[in-house]
Amino acid sequence: MKDHWFSFLLLLLPLMSLISTHLALLITFIFTFLVPGLIFSRFFRLKSYETLAFIPIFSVLVSTQLIYYLSLVLSYSRLTILVSFFILAVVYALVNSRKKEACYLKNFLKTKQLNKATLLIFLLIFTLALIILYRSIWFGNENGIVITGSNWQDTPLHYEIIESINNGNFPPQMPYYSGEQMNYHYFVDFHTAILEKVYGFLPKLLPISNAIFILIFAFSIYSLARGNGERAAAFSLIIATFGWGFSYIILFSGLTSGQFNPLLNYSYQYDEFFGLPPIFDNLLQQRPLLIGLPAFALVLTLLRNMEDRNRILLAGIVTGLLFPFHAISFVCVYVAYFISIVLNLKNFKKYYLYFLVSAIIALPSIISRAPSVPFSLAPLWAFQFIEGNPILYYIMNLGIPFLIALALILTKVEGKLLKIVFVSLFLVPNLVSITPNPWDMYKFFTFAWIPIAILSGAALAKIRRSIALTLLLLSILASSSVIVYNLSTNRTAANWDEYNLGMWVRDNTEERAVFLAYSHSIHCPPTMIGGRLRVSSYINWPYGHGIPLGDIWERVNDVDRAYSGSEDDLREVVETYNVTYIYVGGEELKNYPGCVAKFDSIEWLTLVYNGRLRIYKIVFQ
Repeated sequence: MKDHWFSFLLLLLPLMSLISTHLALLITFIFTFLVPGLIFSRFFRLKSYETLAFIPIFSVLVSTQLIYYLSLVLSYSRLTILVSFFILAVVYALVNSRKKEACYLKNFLKTKQLNKATLLIFLLIFTLALIILYRSIWFGNENGIVITGSNWQDTPLHYEIIESINNGNFPPQMPYYSGEQMNYHYFVDFHTAILEKVYGFLPKLLPISNAIFILIFAFSIYSLARGNGERAAAFSLIIATFGWGFSYIILFSGLTSGQFNPLLNYSYQYDEFFGLPPIFDNLLQQRPLLIGLPAFALVLTLLRNMEDRNRILLAGIVTGLLFPFHAISFVCVYVAYFISIVLNLKNFKKYYLYFLVSAIIALPSIISRAPSVPFSLAPLWAFQFIEGNPILYYIMNLGIPFLIALALILTKVEGKLLKIVFVSLFLVPNLVSITPNPWDMYKFFTFAWIPIAILSGAALAKIRRSIALTLLLLSILASSSVIVYNLSTNRTAANWDEYNLGMWVRDNTEERAVFLAYSHSIHCPPTMIGGRLRVSSYINWPYGHGIPLGDIWERVNDVDRAYSGSEDDLREVVETYNVTYIYVGGEELKNYPGCVAKFDSIEWLTLVYNGRLRIYKIVFQ
C-alpha cells in the first residue's frame, strides 16, 4: 500500500499536463526519465547505486521508442505523447498492485550508500556541465544567437533534427538532405523533441538535457566501478568524465608564452598530433554518445555477473533498445558480450543466450534505419588520422589512465572482462573500418575509455594518496583546455535578422517545405530555427550518416547550378528536389553575388520575405 499514492498520482499527471505548458514539461521529464525504469526495476534485483544508472537510462530507451511506435499509428502529436504517459501510468499501477516486494520510488532516491565526497563529485559534474552548456548553446547577445565552443559544428545538426520533427517531419527524413529517410541514430534528439513538443519552441532545453545526460553518464560509471570500493569509484568517476591525455601542454604553452588564443590553444587538433578529442569534449557535444556511453557502461555492469540469468536478460533488453540511439554503442556492447561468453566458456550455461533477445528487439530498427556500410579490413582511420609515431600518438592522446590500464593487462589484478574489452575496442579502429565516414571510428576509443577509467581508478585507489592525487590531476588537465575553449569563444550561429527570419518560417511556411540554401552551410535559419527541410548541407553530416560522397557532390553541384546558372537550370533543380522556397542569406549572397537579380527577374518566383535576407516561393503557373 505504501506506493499506491504514487500510482494514483501518475494516473493523474497526463491530465494535469493540460493545465499549463510548464507543468507539462515537468511531467514529461518524469515519464521519460523515471517511470519506465521504475516499472522494470521491480522485476530485477539491482543494488541501489545501480538503479541510479538503470532507471534513467532504461526510461529514456523505453519512453522514446514507445512514443515513436505509437506515433507511427496515431501520428506524432502532443496528444500521442500524453497517451503514452497514460499507458505507462496504467502499467505502473498494475505492476505495483502485484509486485509486493517492489522497489519503491524512495529506493531510487536513496543516497546512504553514497558518501559526501561522491555526492559532491556528482554535483560538480552536473553544475559544471550545465554552466558550460548554458554559456555555449543558444544564448543571445548583441549580435544574435550564439552556439560556440565544442558545439558550434554538430549542435546545429541536432537542432535541425529536433525542430523539423516538431514541425511535421515524422517519420523523419533527413532535414539536412531532403528526400532521404533518416537512418542516423537520432533517437536522443527525438527524446529532446518529445520534451519540447509538450511545451513549444524551447531551444534552451538542449543544454539542460545534455547536462542531465552527462550526470547519467556519471551514475553509470559509478555503478560499474562501485564494486572496486568507494574510493576507486570516485577516482574512476573523475577520470571517466574529465580525464584524457597530455594535450593540455598546448594550453599551458600558450599561457606561459603570452600567446594564448582559445581557438589556437585548444586541446583538440583535428587531423594533427593531438587528434583524439577529449572525453569531456565529446560529452559536451556528441549527443548520441550521451545515451550510448551510459548504456554501454550499464551493460558492462550487468555482464560482470554472468551467474545471474536475470541480469543477462536485462542486459539483452537494454542492448536491443539501444540501436536507434547509438549504433556504435550497440556494436561495442556485442563485443563485450562475446568476450564474456569466451571468458565463461568452460562453465557455459544456456541462459547466457538470453542476451540474444537484443537482436530480436533491435531487428526492426536495424532493417529500417541501418545505412549500407561496406565492411573493410583496412584501418582507414589509422591510415588517415594517426600523425607521427603511433605509439607516441596514443600515449600522448590518451595519457596516464591509458598507460595504467596497459600496465594492468600484464598483472593478475581482477577485471579480465574490462581488460579485454579495453584492448578489443582500442584495436578496432586500427584493424577495420565499419563507419560511413572513417573519422567516426575514433568513437571506439571513447568507448574504450570506460574500461580504461575503471581500471586506472581502481589502481590509483590502491597507492599512496599523494601520488594518486598527483596522477589524477595530470590525468584530467586536458579538460581545463576544453572548459576554457567553450567559455572563451563566442561564435554567432544566427544574427538577429536570421533569427527573425527563422521564426517567420516557422509561422508562415508549410510543414515539410523544402528550402534551397547554400550547400556548405552549418547554420541555416530556415532549418535550424524554422524546422523546415533543405536540399543539402555541410557535407560531413550526410556523409557520416551513410549517403555516398558521389551523391552528395551531385547535390552540391545542383545547388550551385540553381543559384548561379540559368532559369532553366534553376527550374530543373527545383523540380528534381521538390523545392518550395529559395533562401538568400549572407552565405548565399557571398557565394552567388548575382542571384538576387536573377531571382527577381523570374516570373514563377514570388518574394515572400523581403529585407537584407530574402525568401522566394515557387509558384509555377
